[in-house]
Amino acid sequence: MSNLESIILVAIFSVLGNIAYFEYQTKKKTSKDLLKQRLTNLLLPLYVTLHLKEIATDAWLRSDDGDYAESLSDLPTRMLSPIQKIIEENIYLANDQLHEACIEFLQWAYGSDTNERFQKLMNSNFDSAIQDKDFKKFYDIVVLEYSNARRQYLNK
Repeated sequence: MSNLESIILVAIFSVLGNIAYFEYQTKKKTSKDLLKQRLTNLLLPLYVTLHLKEIATDAWLRSDDGDYAESLSDLPTRMLSPIQKIIEENIYLANDQLHEACIEFLQWAYGSDTNERFQKLMNSNFDSAIQDKDFKKFYDIVVLEYSNARRQYLNK
């Protein structure tokens, strides 16, 4: 092999290596940017609305002014307004599991009657009065997805 052939082969492999490295870096940056957008536009607002506002509600319930029955009966109405806006604007960022949970949450919130929930609670029927499985599932999925995405973002 002559020196000219060696130089050409080294040049070709260098160009191909640079192209592959550029594509790798671009893909890595794009996936991190998408993950950041998913975190800031969807997961973080849902997490704050669900997790932190429920902590505030729990603190209010422990105070002298807290009303357990009112808090439980008002849960769908209280959560629907802020969460609906987040879901409407950013559901395209949700994975399949979160997307399904968002739809189930909206169905649960729209289908819940605050007055009926309050009446069942006032009749001391605590066990069967409030069936919030869809809300609990949504809450658990949001907390899990947020934690996983946050960890993944910090490791990139």
